[in-house]
Amino acid sequence: MMNVRLGPAGDLPMRPDAPGTYEWWYFDAIDETQEIAITIILFDGMPMSPYWLNALPDARAEDYRGYAISIYRKGKKIAGYVHHTNHNSIMQMEHSLHVQMGDICMVKDDSGKYTISFETAFEESPHSIQGVLAFTPLKSNAHDSSIGEGNHCWRLIAPLCTVSGEISLMQYQQEYASINFSGHGYHDCNAGNDALDADYDEWYWGRIPLDEAKTLIYYHYPKCSRHREYSIAFVSDANGIHPIDECTITLNNISLTSSLMSIARSIQIMGTIAGNTFQASIRHQETLEFGPFYYRFLTSILHTDGDARTYHGISEYFNARRLRSGLVRTMIKTPIKRI
Repeated sequence: MMNVRLGPAGDLPMRPDAPGTYEWWYFDAIDETQEIAITIILFDGMPMSPYWLNALPDARAEDYRGYAISIYRKGKKIAGYVHHTNHNSIMQMEHSLHVQMGDICMVKDDSGKYTISFETAFEESPHSIQGVLAFTPLKSNAHDSSIGEGNHCWRLIAPLCTVSGEISLMQYQQEYASINFSGHGYHDCNAGNDALDADYDEWYWGRIPLDEAKTLIYYHYPKCSRHREYSIAFVSDANGIHPIDECTITLNNISLTSSLMSIARSIQIMGTIAGNTFQASIRHQETLEFGPFYYRFLTSILHTDGDARTYHGISEYFNARRLRSGLVRTMIKTPIKRI
């Protein structure tokens, strides 16, 4: 159903040069003190794009490259863009990587640190975002490994990073807000060779820190007509990325959204790590962003210990089945402006 790869090689481009293949690099970060969150995705092929979907099975990634960037404050989106662009490059050396997608550039240096710079500018919008963020991963999993198989590959690379940098929000080229960002972050990479709904109808994904040096990451596919329920989860710390054995994920407090999708508002994860019982209750605290086929949440662990510090993470619900709908494709279609 899904191939999971752990280890530092996950960043290296591995998309075959063939129609219908895609790859993306995902980063998110949260500044707990200022209640600021940011997500950044660089796409080598955009499998959620209506143009990509309409071009299948002949869609070629180089024709649908782009990026998505969103900034949130106190649970509300304050800036963001999704953009196709033909101004791009992907270059790799032995231990370093450079990915440029239009206004966003990601550089991984020989030490394993990521520097992401961005400067959006569009004639049709008076607003823009500028900034530089440095992601420094907590060292773990020096060796590569693989679990399962499928059309989609999830490459878990840096589940917990320290993140620092500066972000400026601009209007008519004048700065109206400046953010000195300091917090925790996450990075993974995804690739595939078929439409996103080839293996599943919907998924839940999330990453939530348990404390300053430990984080929980999970994926869950609810049962559908084509496959049984599938759950996988890990806890990452300085010693590695540890699978949660005998993992079960239970969806609770399911409600109907305004876009007529039934989504769980809380999730229970249970299993064992090295023979010890693991249990976590996750709450989708705030809806950061939503569309006709997805929701993105600010998420927290429900602690039984009232003195435990609350850390927030990012989680998502994605309904790939919705992308089959011509109506949904029309709703998410915006003009492609290539620079």
